[in-house]
Amino acid sequence: MPTPIDARGPESGHAVLELAAHDPMAAVRHVAACLARRAYPLLGLACLPRPDGTTRLVVAVTDDGRLSRLLAELAGLPEIFAARLGDPGAPILAALAGNAAMA
Repeated sequence: MPTPIDARGPESGHAVLELAAHDPMAAVRHVAACLARRAYPLLGLACLPRPDGTTRLVVAVTDDGRLSRLLAELAGLPEIFAARLGDPGAPILAALAGNAAMA
């Protein structure tokens, strides 16, 4: 999957990240801990099963200019085997971003 050029809503100040994981419960625990260590607000999170038995985590966060470092750290977590900025036009991502904007 190609990385979108801009997965951030410029006027909204948030971004959506897509993570692929083998063990969703451990991945959620480690992602939440990573965000807490960095004092990064978690705006929304969804776990979606994939046909191959893995899990897709969709995470909405604020965009304060540290996204590239956050993505690198998340990609380094043991349960995560892929991390990228999400396409803001995808329905599930737009729903997460919309709910985050209401918070």
